[in-house]
Amino acid sequence: MKDFSKYIKESHLNCREYFNLNPEDTPYLYSVLTKEQLQSKQQIYAKVLNVAKHFMKRLINNVDGIPVLVVTTDDEGYLLDIYGDETIKGMIDKLGITVGASFTEEDAGTNAVSLALKHREPVAVIGEEHFHYYLSETACYSAPFFYTEDRELLGTVSIMSTTEHATSFHLGMLISAVDTIEREIELQQKNHKLNLLNQVIINSTPLGVIMTDSYGRYLEFNAGAEKITGVSKEKILKVKVRQVIGIDEYIKYVLESGNKVEDVEISFPANDSKRQKVCLLDVFPLYDKEQMIGSFAQFRDLTSYHHLQKQVIQSEKLSAIGKLGTGLAHEIRNPITSIIGLSQLLKENNNQNKYLEVITAELERMKSLVNQFVSLGKPIELNRELCDICELVKNTVDLMTSDARLHNCDIHFKATTSSCSIKIDEAQMKQVLINFIKNAFEAMPFGGRIDIEMSSQPEQNKVHLAIKDEGKGMTQEEVDYLGTPFFTTKQSGLGMGLPVCFDIVKSHQGKIEIDSKKGSGTTVHVILPINHLKEIDLYEKSI
Repeated sequence: MKDFSKYIKESHLNCREYFNLNPEDTPYLYSVLTKEQLQSKQQIYAKVLNVAKHFMKRLINNVDGIPVLVVTTDDEGYLLDIYGDETIKGMIDKLGITVGASFTEEDAGTNAVSLALKHREPVAVIGEEHFHYYLSETACYSAPFFYTEDRELLGTVSIMSTTEHATSFHLGMLISAVDTIEREIELQQKNHKLNLLNQVIINSTPLGVIMTDSYGRYLEFNAGAEKITGVSKEKILKVKVRQVIGIDEYIKYVLESGNKVEDVEISFPANDSKRQKVCLLDVFPLYDKEQMIGSFAQFRDLTSYHHLQKQVIQSEKLSAIGKLGTGLAHEIRNPITSIIGLSQLLKENNNQNKYLEVITAELERMKSLVNQFVSLGKPIELNRELCDICELVKNTVDLMTSDARLHNCDIHFKATTSSCSIKIDEAQMKQVLINFIKNAFEAMPFGGRIDIEMSSQPEQNKVHLAIKDEGKGMTQEEVDYLGTPFFTTKQSGLGMGLPVCFDIVKSHQGKIEIDSKKGSGTTVHVILPINHLKEIDLYEKSI
């Protein structure tokens, strides 16, 4: 044990010279906190006192049979907690050593608490090392404890026993216990800060955040989730059954498979109303080392964005219709002029059948033009259902085989997967495929080969369809104008088919890309999101 004689001699000198203490007197702690001051300090030190008491009671158990009293003070020496052997406690009560009293050299003479606070290190004062003779049969050990992050002195933990049981082992145990107390205080402080930070982040974010355990029971349901779903946190945490339709299925999938779910578009009723909320959802498994302990889901409300997107699309269409009105009028004016002229000829010529055929053809052309123009102005309504896109392409190729023979063309289909199911409007997507295959026929007036390739790329969240022909191709300028109403590279085309195809694919959150070079043919790439593949797993498990 370290030699504390220097500290003790210095303290004895202070007691005699500065405080005029008499060693034969019985010391008494006169400086005491008021009730309000004590309650305030105990409230501030509540967590520290709980930690210290937990570990010091374990120390008392380790020295079973030896009378030990534990005292905890703040950084000013005010006693905040006392527990342990009742015999020693009864003895020190006579000295005014009670909760709220202050250990000072002026009142208590040479004592371990004051020395530990002054020198910021563990100190032992045993028997006659005390200034007052009254304490000559007591052994006191005191160790300061700090907030280890910045070494801020918090107070002391001390143990009192009798000289009969005095041993350096007591100071060693006390130092070890205080080290543990400091680490625990630091850990709790860090956890508290981290918890506050997490709560600020979770509750201030507009995103909905859900955390579950490994059984799918909700542990966290933040304010963003309450606002988006219309379900209160209190209700969601009390009820054991799953509550959020559209989200729980994905949480269950992640917990069962261990796979993450990203950028999935979901919808569910808003506040028990018929209006649907549209959200983008991510769900991730949570691991503690290699063991899954739960899941973390975050989702953001895209309802307003979807409404705005529809309004923008509709506005763009209306604007396009207004700009294209002149073109439509010109296209209709030509067949009308022909019809009027031929009608006049009917009155003068007996060869009526020939003129009637021309009139009928021109009227059909007008009908087709008006129908496509009307469909361009309407918002596309999708009837999404799970569909095997691979099977859809096969059926469309079979459907177009007879047309291919008429155009002296061969269609070849190749897929990297035998089955790939996603949520689409089957009828409208078939219309897109037929349109592009017909365009390929017309691009090869003398016949040729059409290659259709399909690949599923889950890691990139997409299904890729490529339709390649051996036609004359297009310039980059022509490619840039594709999808613009009334623009066409065909002599008999109206320029209305491709805009409709672009709108259909765009409404599926997909895109169309076209690669073409003059004299080298054209490749049309149709790219669709594959998010709903995850729904297949959920669907198949539920069957």
